[in-house]
Amino acid sequence: MMSVGARAVRVGHIEFLNCYPLYYGLERGTHEHALFELVPGVPTDLNRMLAAGTVDFGPISSIAYAQNHRLLALSRHLSISSRGAVDSIQLICRRPIEELESVALTPQSATSVVLLKTLLRLRYGREVDFVELRRPVEEQLTLSDAVLLIGDQGLEAMYFPLRGFRLYDLGTLWHEWTGLPMVYAVWAARVDFLRSRRNDILRVESILRGAMDVSLTEEAALVQSALGRYRFGRSCMTRYFRLLQYDFTPDFQAGLLRYYQLAHEAGETPEVLDLRFLDEGDLA
Repeated sequence: MMSVGARAVRVGHIEFLNCYPLYYGLERGTHEHALFELVPGVPTDLNRMLAAGTVDFGPISSIAYAQNHRLLALSRHLSISSRGAVDSIQLICRRPIEELESVALTPQSATSVVLLKTLLRLRYGREVDFVELRRPVEEQLTLSDAVLLIGDQGLEAMYFPLRGFRLYDLGTLWHEWTGLPMVYAVWAARVDFLRSRRNDILRVESILRGAMDVSLTEEAALVQSALGRYRFGRSCMTRYFRLLQYDFTPDFQAGLLRYYQLAHEAGETPEVLDLRFLDEGDLA
């Protein structure tokens, strides 16, 4: 039950296919509808909204937690991660990655952008010129050596590839380099909101976990439902949902901290030595 007299918790919702299992599970569930409302947006929008306090809880780019870790606390049960290939984060190149000089970056993701910059600088020893992607992909590839795409655009690049270009899956590159899973998004709440509404946030977290569990046990129905909303085929979506991991077990937490360490070494983020969670007693 929601705190007496309190407004609904504003929960961010990524409208990409990677969050459809959550939405599907919520549609199938019998949760307390008055407890929260979904606020849609792309990852970079939700990052800004949580930092500004116009969203109370929800998925944000992993790198956004590093940039605002003094203001936020994490769910220890929810993430969007992969162990290797992720399919939806693709670098489309007209030359080998070891030879890149210029890359156009999607404005929709912060985690993937920092991951790419870290890989190029530390793994491949490349200092690359970056621009924001503002043109159609094929046109941009006449101007830049590569284009980074995420989400549904990344999946389109994977499943409907352009002829004559190389594709690099950033999840695969990360796993080859570190041997660790990669965490792309985490669920976070503002600490100031958590202090006054902890029970409500923990209840919302429990509902979201239950929604994910529904999707995991109804894979065929999940894919069938998604077929009416997205342009990808059954086999593509089945593969994609199986690649994604939605929990946040200790090995994923270790992968996230390693990402923060390397991103810090690459000069892309402040140092983050540990993670703090919604259920911790002292969040001063």
